Amino acid sequence: MIVKIDFGMHQEFIDIADELGERIEQLQSEFLEWLYDKEIDHRYWIYKDGYKWGVNYRASAFVEWLNARITVVKEAVLLEGNQFISAKTISF
Repeated sequence: MIVKIDFGMHQEFIDIADELGERIEQLQSEFLEWLYDKEIDHRYWIYKDGYKWGVNYRASAFVEWLNARITVVKEAVLLEGNQFISAKTISF
């Protein structure tokens, strides 16, 4: 299933297993909880004065998180370009 990831100023597309598409909003919520959990060290943190201040990420971060945590037959992939018709759209 192709999903459009809408960041407001730009959009990216990912291809995921259909079974993940059925619960994409739940997965997005889990991803955001993980992303903003200051107890978790990951490469998306922006530091200010030595403290975790915010995050900087794109759709590739969501794809990486999906592939590391969710086991399905088909891995999620980031698609190049914007010529895709998506079945679902999620906004970050």
